[in-house]
Amino acid sequence: MSEKKNSPVNAAYKEKDLLINGFKPSNNACMQGTEFFASIFLNSPIGIFIVEDGKFRFVNPEFRRISGFSEEDLLGVNSLEIVLPEDRALVRDHARKMLKGEHSSPYHHRVVGKDGEIRWIVEAVAPIDFEGRKATLGFFLDTTEQELAKEAIYLSEDKFQKAFRSSPDWFVISTMECGMYLDVNEAFLRTTGYRREDVIGHTSIELNIWADPEKRNEMLRMLREKGVVRNMEAQFRTKSGSISHVLWSAEMIDYEGEKCIIAMAKDITGRIKAEEERLKHEKLQGVLETAGAACHELNQPLQYIYLLLSEAMEDSPESSSLAEMKKQLDRLRGITKKLELVTIYQTKDYIKGEKIIDIDKASKTG
Repeated sequence: MSEKKNSPVNAAYKEKDLLINGFKPSNNACMQGTEFFASIFLNSPIGIFIVEDGKFRFVNPEFRRISGFSEEDLLGVNSLEIVLPEDRALVRDHARKMLKGEHSSPYHHRVVGKDGEIRWIVEAVAPIDFEGRKATLGFFLDTTEQELAKEAIYLSEDKFQKAFRSSPDWFVISTMECGMYLDVNEAFLRTTGYRREDVIGHTSIELNIWADPEKRNEMLRMLREKGVVRNMEAQFRTKSGSISHVLWSAEMIDYEGEKCIIAMAKDITGRIKAEEERLKHEKLQGVLETAGAACHELNQPLQYIYLLLSEAMEDSPESSSLAEMKKQLDRLRGITKKLELVTIYQTKDYIKGEKIIDIDKASKTG
């Protein structure tokens, strides 16, 4: 018995309120085994505890470090006291199933430390005999940092998904080589007129979306060379056949193990149309100024020719040549009158693909 009392293992068990008698060492070899297990319990980097009748009977140093509680705070206290109230039913249920052998996977839950901070724990329990009575041996690992990291990733992904779905600009994810659409947002569907099932799993070539397919080839070359495309002007064909003008930005990403493109397109069709209207207005102003100057220059010689023609017709009223000349002068006067009344910029085809002002449609008299 003297050897038993002087053993450092016995002292350690006594200090930690572990009952060495529970191991009943009968010889030196048994004592060495007990010392080995005691060392594991006391020096383990994992929290270890023993619960009997629902109350803590032993907690190792790592358990105390994780929880922040001292040994005096914990021994004899209901083990669920440190568990976050919302998780107590979960812990009770998982522990019961594990003790019965119904499942063996560790379970996650939260505990409230002495400092009031909530920590995430992964826990596993097993039934043991302790001092001749049934008890529970538990393993207690702090996973707070990993859980916070996962939560940060989840929040980041959640924010991305919300931005992806709710953005007023187009967002698409497609494979890099063939352009097969993996995901598109509502703005894309709303603008192009397609339904999701029309797009997902199909390529941009199948849907004939790029008005100029060479633009996509140019975009791919830029991505391979620089890894990114910023504000490239492109034109896309909607389901109805109309053309939308966009500023296209894209980056390469790995998506489910495949090289893909995530792209955003800002619809600038309104801006392009406004620019076209501005150019038309400027052209109209040029036409009006040119027409006004031409009419001013033509009217004076026309008046003089009319005067000479009137005198000639008085001397030769039966002359068909003079009558034809007056007819052409009247026609010329009508043209100058139309030029003075031009209000819109309207063109028509001329020879060799050229276009000229359509005076009849451009003037109020048209």
